[in-house]
Amino acid sequence: MKGSTVKILALVLVIAAPVFFFLLFRPLSKVPRPHPPHKLYPTGEVVSYKDADGKQFTDSLYHEIPNQVFTSHEGEKFELDSMRGQVYVADFFFATCPGICPVMTKQLERVQNAFIKDHNFKILSFTVDPARDTLSALREYARNNNAVPGKWYFLRTEKDEIFKLAKDGFFLVAKDNPGQAESFLHSEKLTLVDAEGNIRGYYNGVDSNSVNKMMGDVVLLLRDMEKNYSFRKDPKKRGSLFTK
Repeated sequence: MKGSTVKILALVLVIAAPVFFFLLFRPLSKVPRPHPPHKLYPTGEVVSYKDADGKQFTDSLYHEIPNQVFTSHEGEKFELDSMRGQVYVADFFFATCPGICPVMTKQLERVQNAFIKDHNFKILSFTVDPARDTLSALREYARNNNAVPGKWYFLRTEKDEIFKLAKDGFFLVAKDNPGQAESFLHSEKLTLVDAEGNIRGYYNGVDSNSVNKMMGDVVLLLRDMEKNYSFRKDPKKRGSLFTK
């Protein structure tokens, strides 16, 4: 019996030894660093620019969220171009929504808290029901959902303008839904937008796993932004990128 055991152990050693020495002496491979999500919707145009040393570069252009003027729940004028130089997440909602909006808003509160100290990250929530979502209604909604002033903005303008922004700016659905329990039809997607106004991804706002993935992508974008963001297309649009 002992002889059989010894033979088995010897066989195991013979098989395992090469694997052990391979793992011990192989060169350690570098783990690739994760990259932020790619820009979406290339326009097909190319721009040329020079860096500070005069070196010539070319770069592809991508769809950018157009500028639009809103009134925030704090009663202040708010322009989308003010987000240049910052990363933000956007969603479409209405305060009396009985379905997906409360779930999305709760997820966004979680996102807000995760990036509460990062001055280069914001959340924008666009109401699709400005008739009922007055400034006082939005202020109450913001207060009830623990929105931090200067971090999370609830924005309103004319309904047609909101619908147009959703369709042409974010490529999402937002429209009237007459005769249904929810009077407006809007997407459950959260949109991640980079410091140049380019869309970087869509995430399911009612799925915590998808929101977790988005938060990881926000971290990658913020790191990449501080390292590479150049404002090369329009230096006048520089925001508070390096605000600490």
